[in-house]
Amino acid sequence: MKRLFIVAAALLLWAAPAQAFGKRSGVQKMSDGVPIAYDLYEPDGAAPAGGWPGIIVLHGLGGSKDDMGAVADAFVSHGYAVLAYTARGHGSSGGEAGFAGPDDVSTERAMFDYLRGLPEVSDTQIGAWGISYGGGEIWNGLTTAGGIPYKAVETVETWTDLYSALWPQNIAKSGVVLGIVKAIEARSPLLAAEESDAVHSTNLSLIKAFADSRSSYARLGSVTTPAYLFQGRLDYAFDDTQAESAYLRVRGPKHLYIGQFGHAPSSFPGPDVGYMLTQGLAWYDHYLKGIPNGIDRTKPVTIAAATGTRRASYAGIPRTKVISVGFRGTTLERNGPVFRQPLETFGVSLLKVQVRRVVTYPRLVATVSAGPRVITHGAIAPRVGLQTIRLANYVQYLPRGTHLHVTFGPSSSNGDLAYLGFGDETSISLGPAELSLQVLTKPVSR
Repeated sequence: MKRLFIVAAALLLWAAPAQAFGKRSGVQKMSDGVPIAYDLYEPDGAAPAGGWPGIIVLHGLGGSKDDMGAVADAFVSHGYAVLAYTARGHGSSGGEAGFAGPDDVSTERAMFDYLRGLPEVSDTQIGAWGISYGGGEIWNGLTTAGGIPYKAVETVETWTDLYSALWPQNIAKSGVVLGIVKAIEARSPLLAAEESDAVHSTNLSLIKAFADSRSSYARLGSVTTPAYLFQGRLDYAFDDTQAESAYLRVRGPKHLYIGQFGHAPSSFPGPDVGYMLTQGLAWYDHYLKGIPNGIDRTKPVTIAAATGTRRASYAGIPRTKVISVGFRGTTLERNGPVFRQPLETFGVSLLKVQVRRVVTYPRLVATVSAGPRVITHGAIAPRVGLQTIRLANYVQYLPRGTHLHVTFGPSSSNGDLAYLGFGDETSISLGPAELSLQVLTKPVSR
């Protein structure tokens, strides 16, 4: 989010007319007395009949309303009233950070009511745009009892099932989880108290209860609000399953774009930010302004190539096929065969490995690499027998001649910090392993 000025620069490439606007800042007191800082952006001139359509923009973890300036500029300059506010426990707002919990949703609803209560703003045509933490707030705001009545939403690199994202197969993505906690623990006693359990995958019933109360997945079938989901090809925090699951479950108009951005090892904004914003503006123009621009008739799922401007669109989640890759031997590091055709991963791949002996080995991590590049990874709490490791769902291009390599161990390898080790393992003995690699039937990248 530190580089959002790139968003503003990208907008200069977009030829749609823009209008002047003003900005004012203020503070809203919540029902419990917590002050919430906000910036309100409004177009210059008289509001149209019924008021300006509105958009609430929600920042990411550890950020503030100031991070949303370029996004707000993009929307207000095209005829929207935009409200950016700083979440509880962030920046100059008061209170404690609850990681999109009940108090955060209550604040979101209060700020929605504030925006639609302004005489120059429509009281019905209001949408929301949120990234990461902010995206989680949007989904939770839509799906909690008496959901916030947004008319259209856009979520960026976020989660719908927090537990499966950060504790897949009951093993923490410890490096990711630690980074999240450290970014916010100073103003989140709740997260600080759970740090050790969250990172070390202990007391998981408590962790799951925390995550489930901040997840929307089970309730997404009730969502009819038009939703555009933007998710990154390679995002260690929230892989593509988080957005794909939402796309499959929501019942209203929906689009999914998988692009060149994300949490580490990617970054936001990516080189395709111009395309993202063009799509986002078209979405709001259609569903908030009622403009018949045809976005509702385009193919709803699009995947960007790894580099460049090539994209492929589909009528739904694209079809895939499974490529079997054998890793013979018993060592912890093994090579697979060379691919004779280009491939592009998509979907959840499975790695089956025979565990022959385990002595105090809390986590078995598998890192699948191609040369120096990590392709995917996953982990289990191992036990003797044939074990299946579900690998993270990243979209990765594998050109012809790619030679896959797998490394097993107590932590991720090849410079990958997703799964940290803690030196608490003793020994493990493994047998053969086989990877069922899920790939697109036709690669997008070249």
